[in-house]
Amino acid sequence: MTVPAPTDLPPAAPLRVGLVGAGRSRQGLGPFLARAFEAAGATVAAVAGRDAAGGVRAAGELAALLGHPVAAAADAMALARGVDALIVAAPVAGHLAGLDAALAAGVPCLCEKPLVAAADLAAGLQRVAAFRARGLLLAENCQWPEVLPTLRALHPAALRTPPRVLAMGLAPAEPGPAMVADSLSHVLSVAQAIADLPPDAQATDVRQSDATPTAARNVVACTLPTRHGPLAVELHLAVCPTQPRPAWLAIDGCRMDRRIGPGYRITFAAPDGRELPCDDPLFRLVYGLRPLLTQPARERTLAFVDAVALRLRLYAGILDALGR
Repeated sequence: MTVPAPTDLPPAAPLRVGLVGAGRSRQGLGPFLARAFEAAGATVAAVAGRDAAGGVRAAGELAALLGHPVAAAADAMALARGVDALIVAAPVAGHLAGLDAALAAGVPCLCEKPLVAAADLAAGLQRVAAFRARGLLLAENCQWPEVLPTLRALHPAALRTPPRVLAMGLAPAEPGPAMVADSLSHVLSVAQAIADLPPDAQATDVRQSDATPTAARNVVACTLPTRHGPLAVELHLAVCPTQPRPAWLAIDGCRMDRRIGPGYRITFAAPDGRELPCDDPLFRLVYGLRPLLTQPARERTLAFVDAVALRLRLYAGILDALGR
């Protein structure tokens, strides 16, 4: 028997999102994540800062940006109890507390990369396992896989066969070990998106071109095992303290360079001059997560969580091999 859907019910309430780390200090992405969630139909209802005064200040700034009131919660725990999903955009030192708040409240979480510092690998994996055991979504803010359709459009031959070489160029704001720690999750997320990595994958032949504490340029390289053979990975880093920062992606020699124009208009250019527009990958990431926040699908939810766990293990393993 088919029961007709009721027609007189009020529309579902919008998804209420809380944001830990709403400010722009330390190049934070809090305001950008807030705008992406609102564009996807959610409401950023409240924020939590490093302290009460910081939370009130961040709430006021975000309310001005979004055009509606934003409450200030006393801390991450109180924030998570009053929302449907949590965004952790604080500096990495605050990520574990944000993850704990989401777990205590039983709400899904999107966390800025890296999920935790490499030194906190064991604690981070414990939190990931707790999300998995409860069937809660845990995702990491790694946006670069969202630009792969543009790469395929510029280079139709790309990824028709299992990839052999992945290279990425990024321009972090800080030199030395910090730029490696800040950027590594991005290239690992692309590797996961394009290659079939086993769940116990470990990086081998890990090396870098400049290990000095003040290195302004560095190339970090390693080999990752896939079910179709080894994948060579290179991360090319060059410090750039101001926006817009250059970036590029190449798979088996098929390269595209990012261009950022007025109004943060993003395009990617091939070496021969062909250029294509690309939707903001941050917005694409959030749009992709949005359905899972309101209608969880266990298989997809666990796939996100397992990807986060593998990326964290690879991240910490590579940094450990580099002596960080």
